Amino acid sequence: MSTEDATYVIAHQEGIDLTKYLDPDTVNRIRILIPKGSESTASGSMRKKSNNAKRFTVVRMEANIPQVDALLSTTLAEDAKRMAVVYPKYYVLENSIRVVIKRILEKTHGENWWKLSVANPVQVTVSGRMQKEAEQPWHGKRGQHEIYYSDFGDLKKIISKNWDDFKAIFPSQSWISQKLDELEHPRNVMAHHNPLSSADLKRIDLYFSDWIALLKSKGNLIPQ
Repeated sequence: MSTEDATYVIAHQEGIDLTKYLDPDTVNRIRILIPKGSESTASGSMRKKSNNAKRFTVVRMEANIPQVDALLSTTLAEDAKRMAVVYPKYYVLENSIRVVIKRILEKTHGENWWKLSVANPVQVTVSGRMQKEAEQPWHGKRGQHEIYYSDFGDLKKIISKNWDDFKAIFPSQSWISQKLDELEHPRNVMAHHNPLSSADLKRIDLYFSDWIALLKSKGNLIPQ
């Protein structure tokens, strides 16, 4: 499963109406990928794409942590449970931002948008990450496109450089820049398997809700 498809699956489980944003062929492909245990009336909505079906039923993401003795203290075990809940939201949020950027710039600048619209320093950074990954082919790939090798700092630079293409989507440049700035540090903490503070957890919940609300209100402006 590609990173983009995985994002769609989790977005479906979070209650986003994918039929508003995806073509029928993609909707059918994602429906097949949805785990049987998460089938709900939401899946029925996907099957009725041609009839502008109702919104999906919200399915909450819950951690499924195996009961194992890993010699962890009670504190570390509790941290693991908390972080297992927040990770899916981070995964959906970051990849959803990538998808929006990719769709908008691809629509405006064509399939070669990455080379045409992304500043050279970001291209060099991303190229280095891709090269490093290519040297370890036994590991899974992040995605098929350069955008999936971009972190929050890179995404902010891409949006800033192409602000005219995004100003109809985001309330302001400072609105999206601030969120990307504040999401980057917690992301790095999580990447090293450390727990986030209560303030960071609340901030992620808020930014996740803000982003989903934005997609619902501006979805008609995001290319299919």
